[in-house]
Amino acid sequence: MRASTFLSIAIAMVLAVAAVFGVQSYLDTQRQQFEQAARSERGEVQNTIVVARNPMRFGERITVEKLQVIPWASQTLPEGAFISIADLEGRTDDTARFVLSSIERGEPVLSAKITNPGQRAKLSTAISPGMKAVSIRVNDVLGVAGFVLPGDRVDVLLQGVRVVAIDQTADDTRDQPSVVRTVTFEVTTEEAQKLTLGATVGTLSLALRNVVSADAEEPSRMTLNELNMTSTSATLAAEQAAADEAARRIEAERQNEQTARLAALEEMIRNMGSDVTGKLAEVEENLAAARTVEPQVVEKEVIIERVIEVQPPKPSFVTIGVARNGQRQEYTVGTDQPAAE
Repeated sequence: MRASTFLSIAIAMVLAVAAVFGVQSYLDTQRQQFEQAARSERGEVQNTIVVARNPMRFGERITVEKLQVIPWASQTLPEGAFISIADLEGRTDDTARFVLSSIERGEPVLSAKITNPGQRAKLSTAISPGMKAVSIRVNDVLGVAGFVLPGDRVDVLLQGVRVVAIDQTADDTRDQPSVVRTVTFEVTTEEAQKLTLGATVGTLSLALRNVVSADAEEPSRMTLNELNMTSTSATLAAEQAAADEAARRIEAERQNEQTARLAALEEMIRNMGSDVTGKLAEVEENLAAARTVEPQVVEKEVIIERVIEVQPPKPSFVTIGVARNGQRQEYTVGTDQPAAE
């Protein structure tokens, strides 16, 4: 196959795909318009709104393939919203629009997040009216180790200054820290003069703020004398204060518990005292009643025990031993026989 034939087939396929997408987009737009017209004839109040079909990032050109129209049930649309893709379609460079702030899938496309027709997505288009962009030089220390990204707010001579770019990057979806050399802020003319003068006479460093912090502080002027005084970190002081408060709360609960126990003990003692008083009163009543009763003679049987000596019985015989000429002889004599004269 010749190269020219292959090239012709490839061009034909690209044109066919482009034609399919173009016809599909046109048919979707016509269908939405017909549906809207039909709802209007039926008296149904329903708007449409243009949302992102796919995520779009800073600098991207807005094309029909990246947009879609969805129903919007309310008559009130978000400020700067579009109801038709035709309002955003830029067929030429003079009418093309570009993304200024990241738009996620399904998010309404608002005029504040895109450029005007024919306007390029440049840093100057991201600056609010009446504001200026000024850059200062930083390093890995002064720039908070590269954690400052477009869209953040920092304190640098001024409080809550919005960062619009780091180096030559203005994409607010960038989430990976990197060491940069310059940081660009959005400030007023007077604030730009202060930052420029401060960068000329000294060294400026950034202090990254919380993403939801919108409070303005009243900082005191710091001199070299304050560096000689030791102090506690505000975070540590807050943690210590919280710990002290928790300890005080626990101690108060313990004291309240002890007070409750003492009150219960006192109540028990009072109840016991009232019981003893009642019993004593009952005893006194019994004694008083006993005094009023006449004494009665009670006869009791008295048993007297005596010791009587009893003689042992007389034996009927006795044994008598007689020693004669060195020999012993025993004789039995009855006690009832008369004695020999």
